[in-house]
Amino acid sequence: MKTSRFLTFAVVATMFAACSNENIPVDETKDTPITIASAGVAELTTRVITDDKLVGITDGEPATMSVFITGGSETKYNATNAKWEHDGTSWDSETDVFFEGRNSAQKIYACSPYTTVTDNNITVTATEQTDWLVATEKQVTSNRIGLTMTHALTKLVLVPTLGTELTSQTITSVEVGGMYASGTLNVSDNSWNDLLEANTTLAMANNELLVIPMASCTSFSIVITMEDARVFKATIDCPVISPEDAEEKVYGLAPGTQYNIKLQIGQDKVTLGGITASPWGYATGGVLETK
Repeated sequence: MKTSRFLTFAVVATMFAACSNENIPVDETKDTPITIASAGVAELTTRVITDDKLVGITDGEPATMSVFITGGSETKYNATNAKWEHDGTSWDSETDVFFEGRNSAQKIYACSPYTTVTDNNITVTATEQTDWLVATEKQVTSNRIGLTMTHALTKLVLVPTLGTELTSQTITSVEVGGMYASGTLNVSDNSWNDLLEANTTLAMANNELLVIPMASCTSFSIVITMEDARVFKATIDCPVISPEDAEEKVYGLAPGTQYNIKLQIGQDKVTLGGITASPWGYATGGVLETK
């Protein structure tokens, strides 16, 4: 009789366990390779992917990026600078990293182009004029990931208007002073370190220049040299980059922002025709002034 009772209890316990297990959803994506579905920025004239289409790639050069995945409980769930390439159709990597499941503590961040660093810090030299794009750290919640990238640098664009006495002249060089020569970019949060004094002069190419952002600055200089060797100089006040509701205004050059500098050149002087800040990724609007 006791044996029969024990068997009955065992059968009932097994039935309860089976019912309980039926109510637990199976995570079919656990231990499947992580794939990158998209990686893009708002601006279309970039070398990475927007809306899953390859944009801005010339001479067959593929889009590349460095991908870092942290927080996994085992090596197979982490990646230290895995190289991903886009072949015009999709992103692919020779390094497989696996999704740890719905309770995963994995996080991902990335930068483009691919770099050989083994941590999340990139040494950026301003004269190299590399358009660094970063996707800051976020939680991995699926084996299929979409990355949103932003420009880490600031873009200065000169829009000159020449006076009648200069219409036959061309601009031979444009130099911008008061910039950082180099710095360390932290990919995981798009922050900057190791910035020395901002006293470097950089040359524009085709009236455009990428510069390291300035969290605080008063002004910078622009020197324009004409074909006949005449030189025009202007001092540009740094714009407000703090939020409109901030108690104290902060002046600087914001990352991911394009500043269009309109200058009227002629009569041996430079006159500001209007300088505005426009989105080049994420941006804070602003107006620059000249002295």
